Amino acid sequence: MNWKLPFDIPLVTPTMGIPMEFYDALGVIVFVVHISFIYVLIGASTASVIYNIFGAITGNKTYDKLAYKMTNPTTISENMGALWGVAPLLVISVLYTGFFYTAIIKVSPHILHIVYGNIFAFLLSYAYKFSWHALENSKGFHIAIGVVAVLTFYTLPPVFMSMSNLYLQPETFSYVQSIWDIMLTPLTGFRLLNFFLTAFAFSGVFMIWYGMRLQKEGDVEVGELAVNQGKKWFLFATPVNVAILPLILFVFSPRIAEGLMGTIFIVLPFVASIVLFALYLYLLKRWNQDSFSPKEVLSAVTLMLVSVLLMATARHGIRVVSFEEPLALQAKATESYMNASLEEYKRYKENLKNAPQKDLNDPAVLADEKGCMGCHAIDEVLVGPSFKSVAAKYAKKEEFVSSILQGSEGKWGEVPMPIQDVTQEQANKLGDWILSHK
Repeated sequence: MNWKLPFDIPLVTPTMGIPMEFYDALGVIVFVVHISFIYVLIGASTASVIYNIFGAITGNKTYDKLAYKMTNPTTISENMGALWGVAPLLVISVLYTGFFYTAIIKVSPHILHIVYGNIFAFLLSYAYKFSWHALENSKGFHIAIGVVAVLTFYTLPPVFMSMSNLYLQPETFSYVQSIWDIMLTPLTGFRLLNFFLTAFAFSGVFMIWYGMRLQKEGDVEVGELAVNQGKKWFLFATPVNVAILPLILFVFSPRIAEGLMGTIFIVLPFVASIVLFALYLYLLKRWNQDSFSPKEVLSAVTLMLVSVLLMATARHGIRVVSFEEPLALQAKATESYMNASLEEYKRYKENLKNAPQKDLNDPAVLADEKGCMGCHAIDEVLVGPSFKSVAAKYAKKEEFVSSILQGSEGKWGEVPMPIQDVTQEQANKLGDWILSHK
């Protein structure tokens, strides 16, 4: 394949001698933690606004209380999602530097929406949470704040997903010129559908766990509502997700789909679908239950996390397959570059060893060797004054030699002359030679 990549800038991956499998596992684990918080953020913020609207329309205070309760996991997930989001980005940017940053440049400046969009959504969601009681009599305005916050959160995944799809397919670098070239594609749309369906399913399981916690704390009515709504979120979001999950790997370029054949990664989306379907049947049998035992909640949470782990590992498989050839080329370029650099250094050291000794008794050679000529010239101003100007200014050699040995400041403008690494004898020799240019 004719890769359009900057292989003339070889990169050394700083693995510290640790096997790459460690970084592969680390990347998957930190991503699962990060995406779990993001799923809860999307689901909890959406649920809070929906139940706030239901409460306002029906006058049902239980919906209103549940909506308020859901602001807590929203703000917690905002902070934890952003914090843990740094970890997978660091792993990816270190292991796949050239591809990752090339993709960011391609989708700039829109990628900055991840920053200012997050800030805007964070501020609105906190305003929504902490103005809850103050705006009790202005529900329409309060709900509007929450709706704008949620819609802003919804604008972030398309931007990030576009950048992700781009760096995973380096062959697209040659024709993708802006974020819209990758965002408005079936690939991004398909992956966004999977993302939001998983977010709603994950949030459903979270609401079951959260509802049981509320019941345990004595808020039985709100807890039961959370459990019942959580089951609905999961059961309504999962069927489509189960159907599309096995297709995720095939919406990428044919090169990636073909590369995945024969690897373990090809079966992971199917296994994730089976796990989700098993959880679907598990919760469907408990459709009429208002509460769950701790063991049942643990089982539901475990199955959900296993499915997310499988999805994350399958996603990493795309990286493994996609970057196999370009990373091999990059490694070859790096090896060639390092070998050439070592050879150049050896030649330099050999030439230095065989070079004739410099006659430091010659003041002109001494001045060049000590770096004087880096800032001065005989008859023109560089960083410092010319030697002719210096010779014209100083009547006595002792005063000038003192400036060489101790440095000087304010005598020739704002740039000071630092203390020079010369002996008294060398300073005198340089002083005689410089002052001879009168």
